[in-house]
Amino acid sequence: MAKKERQQIPAGVRRALFDAADRRCSMCLRNVDIDGSTAHIGEMGHIAPSSPDGPRAEMDRPAEVDGVANLMLLCPACHRTIDKAPALWPGETLLAIKAEHEGWVAVERARPEPVKDVAEAPLGLGEVVEIGEDLFRVTGAPVEEWSADDATVVSRTFALGRDGRHVWLRRAESREPGPETLRWRAELAAERDLLGEGLQGLPAVAAVSMTPAELVLAVDVPSFTSMGVFYKGRGGAAETVKVLGAALEDVCAGLAALHARGLTHGDLTLGSILADRRGKLALRDTGRAFAYFSDPSDRFAPADDVRALAELVHLIVTGRSPVPMVSASILNPAVPEGFARALARALSEDPAERGHISELGAQLRR
Repeated sequence: MAKKERQQIPAGVRRALFDAADRRCSMCLRNVDIDGSTAHIGEMGHIAPSSPDGPRAEMDRPAEVDGVANLMLLCPACHRTIDKAPALWPGETLLAIKAEHEGWVAVERARPEPVKDVAEAPLGLGEVVEIGEDLFRVTGAPVEEWSADDATVVSRTFALGRDGRHVWLRRAESREPGPETLRWRAELAAERDLLGEGLQGLPAVAAVSMTPAELVLAVDVPSFTSMGVFYKGRGGAAETVKVLGAALEDVCAGLAALHARGLTHGDLTLGSILADRRGKLALRDTGRAFAYFSDPSDRFAPADDVRALAELVHLIVTGRSPVPMVSASILNPAVPEGFARALARALSEDPAERGHISELGAQLRR
């Protein structure tokens, strides 16, 4: 992108882009500010080209070619990389990288600071969790669930390993083991055993530790960016609908693996499914698959998972919850008829008509 073209970008757009990217390169995450100076090395790279013959000229150029949605904050090296070899960096890939980075920034800013009790050293996660020889740094305030007698707590949070790996970490910890402790330990232990099989679509175990007082389970996740954050405001475009259908492959495979073992996820939400920087989706964990340790009646049917996933997809591609007897392609003409029919079947009020989760995944990829 020529210097003259960069100068034409409005100052408000420039400020908004730098803020959305947290003043870091969207590709390598390098801080673009120069230490000890008010200057920076940040460059605003166009995804669709600013001129008809620019890099990625095959893309449709948006009306606001110099708008925030078509710009990426980059360091000089990454800017040259994507423009010197545009065939290796198509627009679809760059849009996904931009969304993942800016989504991550939004998630990090939304996390409240941990509340520390200075009166005592309470149960729960600190800033760093040690699991065997592995150390994981907690990235935000954990969500904690306490037992009725305040003797046991289950903490859930995202964390970073020393090698930069992203993990979803849960720990059941107690002062005095009791029924609640045994239940939570049984759930986590059963999930650990299943994930240890290395099944497609389910996260891999990153680290695990068990003592009489606690059980800690960390699983690898592609990022901290949720499906909801990644696709927010972008699901209506035809290319996004197509990408979304293909991106669900591992989610459907993971759910199929659970269903084959008589288990169901039961907690599919825009937050329990995560997106990597290209938009491919993955389950964060097994949801409520093992909740029956506490209540055998607390089970969902496989058809409930099928409908729940279809509801999430419908919400992304149409911007609203399913409407009875109204096709997704009516609410959004960019949704192909086959895609809409697959959603309609999975959303059926009759569980027997929803089909298998693998069928839904295959139909959405067509």
